[in-house]
Amino acid sequence: MLQRDEILKSALSENHRYGLPMVLVHWLMAVGILTAFGVGLYMVDIPGITPFKLKLFNWHKWLGVTLFALVLLRMVVRMLSKTPKYPAHWGHNTVLLAKMGHLALYLFMLGVPVFGYLYSLASGYPVVWFGVIELPVVIEKNAELKELFKTLHELSGKGLVLLVVGHVLMALKHHVLDRDGILGRMIPGMRAD
Repeated sequence: MLQRDEILKSALSENHRYGLPMVLVHWLMAVGILTAFGVGLYMVDIPGITPFKLKLFNWHKWLGVTLFALVLLRMVVRMLSKTPKYPAHWGHNTVLLAKMGHLALYLFMLGVPVFGYLYSLASGYPVVWFGVIELPVVIEKNAELKELFKTLHELSGKGLVLLVVGHVLMALKHHVLDRDGILGRMIPGMRAD
């Protein structure tokens, strides 16, 4: 059993880079997060209630549900994959900061869509994924909860984007200043150490 698990893990990743499934999910989520954030900012600035605004709200919700499913898939793939070791020259504090940054990203990637889902339900609007699959109604319409979940969704969404920006800046720092091959772990064809 252990041998089969090791074979599966090595197929999903190499020692110095993430495997293709993890890379694909990573970049799908990056595009999805930035798109959902952009759509969210745009739709709330549209005055009144128009068919176009309602369509944007639905697209935003569909993206959120899809991103939630992708982060769950990403967690499964990460558990099944060998995670590349941190570079030997990194000190304890650098490794700790990287782990904390990744943990924060995962918590926010889970939290933002959950808060959005609960905000929609508390507003009295069910979430119907791509107009086909209605998600369970776990809370009824509630004005107080609506305001709470609206605030949590907005703040966590902005927090997630800040974390993504920090993540990108750290990757660029490692690529440009440290030249340690970290960026190549998630970009096929690029050197990864």
